[in-house]
Amino acid sequence: MRRLDELWYRLEAVEALRLLKKNMSYEKLSSMIDLPPSVLSRYINGHVVPSLEKSRIIFSTLKREFLSREVWDRLERDEVGAIDTSRVIYDPVILKFILMSEYEKLLGFKVDKVMTMESDGIPVAYQLASILGTEVAVVRKSKKIGVRNFIEVKQIFESGAYRYIYLPENLVKKGECILLVDDMIRTGATMRALAEFCKKIGATVSGIFTIVAMASSKDKLHEELNISIEAFMTL
Repeated sequence: MRRLDELWYRLEAVEALRLLKKNMSYEKLSSMIDLPPSVLSRYINGHVVPSLEKSRIIFSTLKREFLSREVWDRLERDEVGAIDTSRVIYDPVILKFILMSEYEKLLGFKVDKVMTMESDGIPVAYQLASILGTEVAVVRKSKKIGVRNFIEVKQIFESGAYRYIYLPENLVKKGECILLVDDMIRTGATMRALAEFCKKIGATVSGIFTIVAMASSKDKLHEELNISIEAFMTL
């Protein structure tokens, strides 16, 4: 991690600590992070910045003690068990801290560009691209007005149904390393289609990131594509 990135990460850890403090006492925080309440208070009040190692512990604690439960509680399930992530991905504060809690894992990917498909993948991709300091390529379910040339891929679903999806030409270039991103891996159909775009262009898929993944689909996708997959939560 570069020095400037490290300082930014440590400052974000202070914000994470403030979020934790809203939900628990100094005494409880002290037992989790192994620091006296007086030191935690100095962090929270902006007098000092935690070390890199303490920042890692803060983000780990945030994920374990707050974010995982918060994300679980915000997932909406309908009568047939379909999951809606809207209350997670459209809360920019929660979404930012989800990504920050996975930040060091994400640094393991070489990323020239982040790719997603409209629509629920867009807030995740933009927040992630902002953190990594890169651009976003959005695959569309219909051709965008004003764009003349597209790359087209046939997206096939488990049911056998299919549709064509589109990416403006030159948005992703040959040889670039692409991180595929979505809010959720349900069946893996979206990620397979995005990987097909990269193959067609000659770009390399460096990895996949999602907020929520179904375990069986995640394992199957990893086996098929032989690509590293990181998920904040696996169900």
